Amino acid sequence: MNIGEFVFQYRKEHGLSMQAFGDLCGLSRAYISILEKGINPTTGKAFIPTIETLKKIAESTNSNLDSLLAMLDGSQSVILNSLIPIEVTPTEKEHIKKYRQLDADGKEEIDDIIDVKLAKLQRKAEAEEANCG
Repeated sequence: MNIGEFVFQYRKEHGLSMQAFGDLCGLSRAYISILEKGINPTTGKAFIPTIETLKKIAESTNSNLDSLLAMLDGSQSVILNSLIPIEVTPTEKEHIKKYRQLDADGKEEIDDIIDVKLAKLQRKAEAEEANCG
């Protein structure tokens, strides 16, 4: 089982939406969606969560990191530490401030818009790749 399958199964067994599970873990609904799909929408490659993400999921599912890791199969890659600093532009900081002011419904709506846009970009990249091949 990979982490996406675990999250999906846990959510369904506990009647949680992606938003509710994300709120429980301190992760966005969009992130939960990407995690469950297992594909990085930017690169189209397998999505690899960080160890910090797995810790959040373990704690939120009343488990511990060791137990969660034991449930995952050998195909699940994990990033131990993110060594690349993330630069946040002033515009991005302003977007984050505005996002944090939204209620749960507003955040879900914004997450949906982002998911749609990323899916369009992924389809466009796939089409361009198919045309080049």
